Amino acid sequence: MTTLHQALQSYFETSGFDEATYTDTWVDVPLGPLRLRFPNVEARRRVVWRHDLDHALTGYDASLAGEGEISAFEVAGGGDLGWAGLGLDLLGFAGGVVRHPVRTFRAFVRGSRGRNFHHAIDPHTLLHTDLETVRQALGVDTDTAPPRLRECARFVAWALVALIVGVLSLFTVAPLMLVGGVFATVTSAPAGNPAPD
Repeated sequence: MTTLHQALQSYFETSGFDEATYTDTWVDVPLGPLRLRFPNVEARRRVVWRHDLDHALTGYDASLAGEGEISAFEVAGGGDLGWAGLGLDLLGFAGGVVRHPVRTFRAFVRGSRGRNFHHAIDPHTLLHTDLETVRQALGVDTDTAPPRLRECARFVAWALVALIVGVLSLFTVAPLMLVGGVFATVTSAPAGNPAPD
């Protein structure tokens, strides 16, 4: 029996992250040979623990493909993502659609059929519960029917939104994050672990 807490610890071990990402001042995102950096604002801190719990719940890793999957899962499932969570999920979703469209689509369908930890759920009450029991309670993986037309239409609509946000961020936010990463590299300023978002 693997508990949700054990699955979260396993996610930390395989991803190289830890709880410091919840309190670090800056977030570093490795992107090939580059490093992007952005401030770890309160809005992100509020949602990142639940985001990591969703990684543990689903088994999606912290690779680019895994981030595309978890982003699609969370967007499809909704809940209180907040502006930071939704913004980061849309960027991850866009990356997933471009690089791993089939995996991202499957994750979106999976997320649309259950709930994630961004709903009004107290995850603390489930930490020491068997992972399969938590999945059952949240309705994750209980509906294995083929994708429905409505799910396909929602995926296309959200994928378009994500791609628009992704393209806009390439010309606005990404350059600032790149400058922050270069500055941090040149000055060797530590920021903590890379971001799991």
